[in-house]
Amino acid sequence: MQPLSVALIALAVAWGTHLILWRFYLPKAQLKTLLAIFFVIWFNVFFVACVGDWRLVRLDGEKAFVGIFYFCHFYWAAALCYVITYSAMEGDSPTLSLTRHLHAKGAEGVSHEEIEEFFRQRPFVDARVKALVTDNIFMEESGGYRLASGKYLFFRLILGYRKVVFGSVKAGG
Repeated sequence: MQPLSVALIALAVAWGTHLILWRFYLPKAQLKTLLAIFFVIWFNVFFVACVGDWRLVRLDGEKAFVGIFYFCHFYWAAALCYVITYSAMEGDSPTLSLTRHLHAKGAEGVSHEEIEEFFRQRPFVDARVKALVTDNIFMEESGGYRLASGKYLFFRLILGYRKVVFGSVKAGG
C-alpha cells in the first residue's frame, strides 16, 4: 500500500476510536486521551511496518524506510492538526457563539452594548481554565493557578511555530 493510503486508514481508525470512546465514556483528560489514541494507532501501524510486512508503507521502487518516513510525517501532521482543532472546539468558542447570537437576531443585529453584555455573560475564559485544570496542565492553588510540572513539548512546538510564522508575538504566547 502507499504510505498516504496507510496513513489515511490509520487516521480513520484513530478518529473512529475517538468517536466511539467519547460516545460511551467522556474522559476527564480529553487532550491526553486523544493524543494517546493517535499514538497507539500510529505505534501499531509502525510496528507492523517495521517488523511485519515492510511493503505496507513502501513506495514503488523506493526503500522501505522512505515509505515509513512519509507515513509518519503525514500521519502526525494530520493527527496534530486534528488535536489542535479539537482542543479549540472543545470549549465554547467566542467567535462561534457570537456568530450564532447574531444569526438568531437576524437583520436587526445588535448594538455595541449588547455585544459587550454578551461577552460579560459568557464564561469563555473560565471554561478554558477549567479544561486546563482537568487536563492537569494548570494546578489550582490557593489564590490562583500555576503551571503543572512537565516539559510541555506540544505547547513549545506550537509556540515555536507561531514565532517562526508571526515573529515576536506579544499577546497570547
